[in-house]
Amino acid sequence: MNYDKNIVKEKLGEICNSGAAVVFEIGGHYVQLAAVEPDRLYCEAASHHFHSGIDIGLEASFAGMGFHLEEGGNYSRAYPASTPEDLEKIADEMEIIFRDLYHADSSAPFEVNDVE
Repeated sequence: MNYDKNIVKEKLGEICNSGAAVVFEIGGHYVQLAAVEPDRLYCEAASHHFHSGIDIGLEASFAGMGFHLEEGGNYSRAYPASTPEDLEKIADEMEIIFRDLYHADSSAPFEVNDVE
């Protein structure tokens, strides 16, 4: 998989400092994060409601990672983001989401898109 953990950690640090948001995507599967308050990131991961290639049975896997399924929408959760260790944990969990939950295409490009 083309997932690049160093790029993710760098971008997470940037959005924490700027109050912005970012979308990470591999093969139509995405995880987006936004700085909603100091030292906290809000995270959304696509569900089967928005991507037909995502298993409807993933709710338990996401719940085990602290996510919940929004009514009719995406999986979401908030992360602490005040230390390098916090950003490392987020980057690790995003890799798990893309690799183990989404089974993202290993040949698809890893895209990083800023959100205004």
